[in-house]
Amino acid sequence: MQALLSLDHFPAGMELFPASDDDQWALIKGVIDDSDYYVLVIGGRYGTTSDAGVSYTEMEYDHAVAQRKPVLAFVHAKPEEIPSGKTDQDDKLRERLNSFKKKVGTNKHIKFWKNPDDLKATVIQSISAETKRNPQVGWVRADRAADPSVLEGMRQEVDRLNAQLSSVSTSAPKNTEKYAQGTAEFAVTLYYELPTSFTKYPAQFLFEWNNLFFELGPILMEEASETQMKARLAQELIRYEQVNFPEDAQLFIISDDTFDTIKIQLMALGLITKSSRKHAPTDRERYWTLTPYGENELMKLRAITV
Repeated sequence: MQALLSLDHFPAGMELFPASDDDQWALIKGVIDDSDYYVLVIGGRYGTTSDAGVSYTEMEYDHAVAQRKPVLAFVHAKPEEIPSGKTDQDDKLRERLNSFKKKVGTNKHIKFWKNPDDLKATVIQSISAETKRNPQVGWVRADRAADPSVLEGMRQEVDRLNAQLSSVSTSAPKNTEKYAQGTAEFAVTLYYELPTSFTKYPAQFLFEWNNLFFELGPILMEEASETQMKARLAQELIRYEQVNFPEDAQLFIISDDTFDTIKIQLMALGLITKSSRKHAPTDRERYWTLTPYGENELMKLRAITV
């Protein structure tokens, strides 16, 4: 108890709750449920047993394990040196104690102690390591705790917003029907060069918005820079049948004006949005990604059906 108090923990010793009936056992289970860690100290006695012959200490341990509480077990290293007055004289109880030790040793990593000072030092070391490795909720002062009614209101608002977001994310944003989309066509300007000239020659072709999104969408499933998006469009659009370039054409580039219009149109349709990922301060690129609605629409365009 002193070791735990020295670490600013609040121990709830089970010896303070004499387990003699069902009501007391319900109280003990509640204390375990409200605790962050369960500390088990095994000496030379099995302890008071229930009508079923199981000690309340073992019942406490089983309940803590069932509730997934972190368990720190400390077992006497030399039980044969414990004074006879502090050990069980009944053979059945000694047998149950040994079985209990085996169960704890099988399920949990245990520490051994020899005397009270050794136990105190071991508890301090173990609980300090466990709270760092596996931190729990802990206690909060009443003047620092939020009003439960406020928390409940916030939870309800979160649930409402999540439900609203879920319905919005897979449907088209409002008023997008006024924008060109689907099979409507858009004039795309592509530039190309010839091996004998460094001049950029323009060529214009009509593409459906579905085709533009079909080609651009896949690289936006994570995120892509505008440079990557331009390269993707130029690379894929020249494969379409209506695109005819001279045989020796090379270095295909989509015009900035065309790209800006495509980007803004897809954003207006709710299909893409600016990426929120962090990048190095020296990175001057702009990044884009699909919206949940955009992902849904891309699946409709590209997923293979049976």
